[in-house]
Amino acid sequence: MVVCELRPHTQRVEKVVGISFQPGLDPGKIVSASQAGDIQFLDIRNQTDAYLTIDAHRGSLTALAVHRHAPIIASGSAKQIIKVFSLEGDQLGCIRYYPTLMAQKIGSVSCLSFHPYQVLLAAGDADACVSIYADENTQAR
Repeated sequence: MVVCELRPHTQRVEKVVGISFQPGLDPGKIVSASQAGDIQFLDIRNQTDAYLTIDAHRGSLTALAVHRHAPIIASGSAKQIIKVFSLEGDQLGCIRYYPTLMAQKIGSVSCLSFHPYQVLLAAGDADACVSIYADENTQAR
């Protein structure tokens, strides 16, 4: 039985590449990301428009992750970029490939996942590489 059906990505019709229920105790809110690069925050009880839109990437958005408990989301791009946002739409961080000797390696992002309880982000890329990222305040284990 279908409970709700929405078409949030109508301005640039591209396929939906990620969707998740929003963190917190509000089960009526979801986050949806399209390949065009926009992330829409939707309330399924109000089936009109998105209440927040983030233009995360200029096309080529390939992955979305929503943290289960922390108020953050992450999006990945085929252009070797991962961006982290707050639930208000503010960009908190950006992970990208820098072609220097000591730089981290990141390929075309194919999947993202947050640790369920810690603020750790795992990323898989098209180069068969898996990376785990933490914020600057997290101690290495």
